[in-house]
Amino acid sequence: SWVEIYKETIMKVLGDALASHPIYSANESSLDIVWRNTPMRLKQDGYEMPDSSSDDGGSEEEEDETPVILTENKIKYYTYPYDLSSQKTGFYCDQRDNRYDLAMQCKDKEVLDLCCYSGGFALNAMIHGGASKVVGVDSSQDAIDAAIENAKLNGVDSNDAQFVRQDISKYMKDAEDEGKEYDVIVLDPPKLAPTVSALERASRKYHSLNRDAIKLINSKEGGLLLTCSCSGAMTQKNGGQYFLETVKGAALSARRRITLLRSSGAAPCHTQCPASFPANAYLTAALFYISPEGEV
Repeated sequence: SWVEIYKETIMKVLGDALASHPIYSANESSLDIVWRNTPMRLKQDGYEMPDSSSDDGGSEEEEDETPVILTENKIKYYTYPYDLSSQKTGFYCDQRDNRYDLAMQCKDKEVLDLCCYSGGFALNAMIHGGASKVVGVDSSQDAIDAAIENAKLNGVDSNDAQFVRQDISKYMKDAEDEGKEYDVIVLDPPKLAPTVSALERASRKYHSLNRDAIKLINSKEGGLLLTCSCSGAMTQKNGGQYFLETVKGAALSARRRITLLRSSGAAPCHTQCPASFPANAYLTAALFYISPEGEV
């Protein structure tokens, strides 16, 4: 809600800053700032959105599915900022550095990207990391379609990067039954604890998801798990230790030893200020080494 309250100021400062950038200063008409929000999340913060039903141009904007191609880490993605009927634009910028950093550990590795959305982690692992194979899984058909199109956009062979529509819990259970294993796994679920009151139930879900992911890590050689939480209630509890302890408990259930290699947050463009804007400290991306099975 903080951002929505200061929308006018943010739009002006952002517009002034971008207008002075060489890309836009040469052609002012190319600068177009699109403001997106999630009314449900704002309502949870006690902010009521004004009624916009009288907006004559609203319905036409909602039907505008014109794609915009953005580039991050030299990888191209289709996004849809003008399609106001969609939940998001088609891309999350907060994982930019985490995607690239993990890719550097994926050389000749088999990578599983759970809750892959539009394919960010999977494509970085393949293009920058040189992974031998990547598999992306998401329950949304729109997300899978976007990931497939983004792979094509970047010339990635469909034999090397596969994207599957399935509930990730079922996928992991089936993979375990079939004896499948991976060298690197990314677990980046949506916000499971939108409020503090939902934290206990969300903790159980984080536990089961991480337990099942850890079980799929290469049992003979070990591997890496990048597990994420974008729930501020989870990230901020006990100074960030609560989520890490949840993963530790999941590892005990999976009977695998884990070592925390790095814990990071959102990319630097997501500024943080504990005093005036604590809500932006919402993301935890914890990279663990999972030891081989039986190692203590």
